[in-house]
Amino acid sequence: DLGIKTFATLSNGEQIENPKHLRKSLRRLKQLQRKVSKKVKGSINRNKARIALAKQHEKVSNQRNDFLHKVTKKLVSENQTVCLETLKAKNMMANHKLAQALSDIAIGKFKTLIEYKALWYGSNILRCGQFEASSKICNPCGATNHLLTLKDREWICANCGSVNDRDKNASLNIRDFCFY
Repeated sequence: DLGIKTFATLSNGEQIENPKHLRKSLRRLKQLQRKVSKKVKGSINRNKARIALAKQHEKVSNQRNDFLHKVTKKLVSENQTVCLETLKAKNMMANHKLAQALSDIAIGKFKTLIEYKALWYGSNILRCGQFEASSKICNPCGATNHLLTLKDREWICANCGSVNDRDKNASLNIRDFCFY
């Protein structure tokens, strides 16, 4: 299960933390952008400031790519089958409240990397539908919690009384959707 709080939650309970490279560099990017905007257009100093800004953007991009390559190699080399949700990154980016956080984790790039690495390592990629309510279905009993919102990180099943962490429950449900 991919998410914003934690980058990925695996069905074995392991959580891969989200490094939030863009958020960590945002203050520096703003400073450099301000320097560029205050310089006279066409000046040598503006060009220097523009290059410094571009280098900072490249650094963030390189950090993100390095993280994604390491995670995808780990997932594909350690598992014979990887189950993923079919997520439409472009549609998710339309939500202006989540767009920056979603672009920071680069879901589309993650999907591309894991697909070609699965071919290299001979792993299988299975997908469950994007409209499956993976977070809302209680994994132990199968009851659906229709009142669950994005801010609810843990919830108690009304049917069986089990306490479900949203991400762990979703990862177990995605595994079950793919195999059963």
